[in-house]
Amino acid sequence: MATNFQELIKLLQLQEIRFMDSHESVLQVINNINDNTKVLIKTEQAFRQKDPIINDNIIVFCPKYVFTFFIEDKLFFKCEYIISISFKTDDSKKVQALLEDKETKNIFLTQQLNKTLWSILRGTIMDAFNRHSLRPVVLPWVL
Repeated sequence: MATNFQELIKLLQLQEIRFMDSHESVLQVINNINDNTKVLIKTEQAFRQKDPIINDNIIVFCPKYVFTFFIEDKLFFKCEYIISISFKTDDSKKVQALLEDKETKNIFLTQQLNKTLWSILRGTIMDAFNRHSLRPVVLPWVL
């Protein structure tokens, strides 16, 4: 499995990251947020059933991320993003074969894509809080 994953990574070159859809909602205004306020962040990641789409030598994934923010069990902010992330490859048949291994595909989707997209999502969410005149909440490090 580790060999499959390493081979997959070597076959892919990041081409483009694009936000396809975004929604942000202030569900409740909480004015007393400060540096000591404990904010619970629930994160969900989902993929289309047809992911990835392979067209010639381009491989495209479209993960959806949903973030919900709570203070003392009160939901106060929610954001959803669908991101298109595309890769170029010289061997799309080999990439497709490697992604047929469920464990390799799962690691790529849940770990590698998260590591690739997380800093972009962190900045986007901080901007979203600012756009809605809320004190920014920073996403934690991804492990």
